[in-house]
Amino acid sequence: MGLDNLYRRARESYLFLKCREIKYRLTYMKSSKRMAEAIERFKKCDNKKPKSQIKREINLCKKFWGCYPAHYYRGDLYRKDRQLSNRELLNYIPEFFFYGLFLPFYNLNKYVILLEDKIITEQFFRSLAIRQPHTICKLINHHIYTNELIEKSFNTIKQELREAKYKKVFVKPAEGRGGYGIYVFHRCDGTQYVSRDNEVFNEDFLNKIGTKNDYIIQASIEQALEISKIYPHSVNTFRIVTEHKNRDVRILYVELRLGRSGDQIDSCSQNGLCISIDVNTGAMNHYATSEKCEYFKKHPDTNFVFEKAKITNWNKIKEFVIECAKKSSQFTYLGWDIALSKNGPLAIEANPGFALDCQILSGGWREIFQISDPQFYWRNRGKRGSF
Repeated sequence: MGLDNLYRRARESYLFLKCREIKYRLTYMKSSKRMAEAIERFKKCDNKKPKSQIKREINLCKKFWGCYPAHYYRGDLYRKDRQLSNRELLNYIPEFFFYGLFLPFYNLNKYVILLEDKIITEQFFRSLAIRQPHTICKLINHHIYTNELIEKSFNTIKQELREAKYKKVFVKPAEGRGGYGIYVFHRCDGTQYVSRDNEVFNEDFLNKIGTKNDYIIQASIEQALEISKIYPHSVNTFRIVTEHKNRDVRILYVELRLGRSGDQIDSCSQNGLCISIDVNTGAMNHYATSEKCEYFKKHPDTNFVFEKAKITNWNKIKEFVIECAKKSSQFTYLGWDIALSKNGPLAIEANPGFALDCQILSGGWREIFQISDPQFYWRNRGKRGSF
């Protein structure tokens, strides 16, 4: 047996996985900003369950899932007002299990590059005729390119901006996540675009940012009026989780992400809110929440009341996402970011490692993903995916 096979089998061993889980737990609890904030909330909470109950619930989760339930703190499950049955408690999936065992079993790493780099994703979507925002240009290795990767000058960009008169221009890092690193420029007159920080979108700006990263530059979309009424300052996207198994596609979970406080990004990691949407009807939950587990019955900026509100174009969105997932058969599970424009739904991006935090809104995902035996994934880890 060759060294490569020995190394692969060692990586797949149960002992190796347990060591990875312990390392993940120790480093994650210390290095993750969001986890640190959750622990701080726990320490300051004056409405906690008795210590004996917290210990029992944590041990119950550990025994069932085979790993430490860090989500117990992230989802504030220790609070007295979160009294859950054993079944309800076990419906929440731990991060290590989800990202280290479950998703890698289905989504093969060799395809991940298609969706981890926004420039490649744009090409991928275009090859599949998936509708997406208009790309003005791409900044690759300090050079400007068209969609077809033909080098162009900044003068051609200026001409397009002058003629098209986009309201906004988004400059997104190719490998950015969670809304970090995005520049948003507003049209001030026929030719000039300026950010809120008074940065001007020009050739000097592209030369400056191009020394460190690659970027995709896209025109803003005009979102549907029903979405703008909830919050007008950001493009509010739907996070829609799909499953593609045995040639059948189903939607597992939906939430609408909303900006707040005048911010132009809707991501929860950027101070945004999220609210779950009924998969069948498009009806909103009666409250939205933030990453810090704050709860809102109405949007704090617009006073839009969530209870009894419905997405009127929900069937169009469902049909669009199902068709997108069918075309992306390389992946079993994907988290799609979908915007509803005045001309219909558009795919912003798709994520093979989508955020598990969303399960807090729906009471956990174990039953949604039909995970009956977590040990199956411990036993079969490495047969399809890898860390």
